Amino acid sequence: MLRHLFRALLPLALGAALAAPAAAACTDRQPPAERPAGVPARLPELLYECVTLEANGRSLWMGETGRQHDTTVLLVHGLGHMAHRDWRNVIGPLSRQFHVLAIDLPGFGASEALPDGYSFAGLDRVLDEVVSRFARGGRAHVVGHSLGGAVTLNFAHRHAARVDRLVLVDAAGILLMNLYAMPPRLAIPEVGFTPVDRLMRRMDAGFNGLSRSVAGRVDDRMDPSRWLERNPAVRNALLGPYTQVDAAVGLVQHDFSEAVFNVRAPTTLIWGRDDPVAPLRTGRLLAARMPQARLEVIPDTGHAPMTQRPDAFEPLLMQALTGPVEPRDAAVPAIDTFQGGAQCDARLGARYTGRLGLVELRNCQDVVIRDAHLDGLVLNNSSVLLDNVAIVADGVAVDARRSHVTATNVNVSGRVGLRTDGSTLDLAGARITAEQRAVEVVNTSWIYFSISEMDAPELRGKVHRVWPGAPSTRP
Repeated sequence: MLRHLFRALLPLALGAALAAPAAAACTDRQPPAERPAGVPARLPELLYECVTLEANGRSLWMGETGRQHDTTVLLVHGLGHMAHRDWRNVIGPLSRQFHVLAIDLPGFGASEALPDGYSFAGLDRVLDEVVSRFARGGRAHVVGHSLGGAVTLNFAHRHAARVDRLVLVDAAGILLMNLYAMPPRLAIPEVGFTPVDRLMRRMDAGFNGLSRSVAGRVDDRMDPSRWLERNPAVRNALLGPYTQVDAAVGLVQHDFSEAVFNVRAPTTLIWGRDDPVAPLRTGRLLAARMPQARLEVIPDTGHAPMTQRPDAFEPLLMQALTGPVEPRDAAVPAIDTFQGGAQCDARLGARYTGRLGLVELRNCQDVVIRDAHLDGLVLNNSSVLLDNVAIVADGVAVDARRSHVTATNVNVSGRVGLRTDGSTLDLAGARITAEQRAVEVVNTSWIYFSISEMDAPELRGKVHRVWPGAPSTRP
């Protein structure tokens, strides 16, 4: 599903790349013909100002309303030249209780691009100046959508004194960059007859190994975004005039681990259940791993709930800004009734929850294990989605053979945390505790950690990267 992020960013990036370089001094980049019907260039609720930034002398387009109020709300948009106008349905309601600032980020809408290219550090400085100069008392409730959600998450981490409450709306780019290009796995079952199974394994290696090998090499060795990151002068020369491209590159490169684990501002996550760009999995990860966060999900909604479902979005936003701070407990629930072990053999769509012993999956596809505590998990030619699961074993906690594991908010503990044999492991918000080894690779595998933690001999700390997939040497 994360491949949709690139698909969504690509038209915006290409459109920006084909456009002329941005004009100076608050000139709106969006042609009137591209604006949705009924949406004006200037929203009637706002008083506008072309602000000159003290940090770099560039022009920033800012709208303001509700000046009579003592508490400021700063609205930060996502990709696209609609820019601050994406908030058009909530500015009026907000202005009845708050002083509201709505900006066009540098290089978007009518704001000038940053002089040294697009970076989170540069955006931090811009938001810091906006809040310090224009917000009441130099502090604000900060609301960010998509790219703006990523920007404001980073800002709340770097400038905690500026942020009272944080609202992230379908924040994009949080998961590991490599996942965006990863092809789906074709599951090839075993039948229990050795000669046939041997042939099946060769087919599995052919169909799945080749595609992942190519994708992995492109990600790790030929990825132009990594090269651009190491050569900022070249990056600015190539992408400087085209902020949409530069922003997309910066978004997927960034590691948000420190922000996710350390932002202390009370945080509300508002998510469209059917978001194809920043899937709900991201919201679940943030809700579980941020210190003070709760998740609100809007059904039948995609990536932009404030425009797609304003009737549902507005009350959630107002509650996030005015209601009591009551984070929901995302930990694995305590379940006393022990159900024993479970075996799945050649089934589709099996579901498990609660307190279980050893769970064994053989030739089972699209298995879901949610809100559960296991004594171990063994997979053979299977695919499973783990969501809010603890796996505690004396030996190997998760043993995956020619299988696909997608795990969000899992706690894994054992002598060996993960053993993988020709498998793909995609872990987000994972905590791996191991006495001997966190990851043991029997045959070449593909292992991806996003916003995770590890306490094992090979690493103690945060992990947000592709894990080496070559066979392990014995300790």
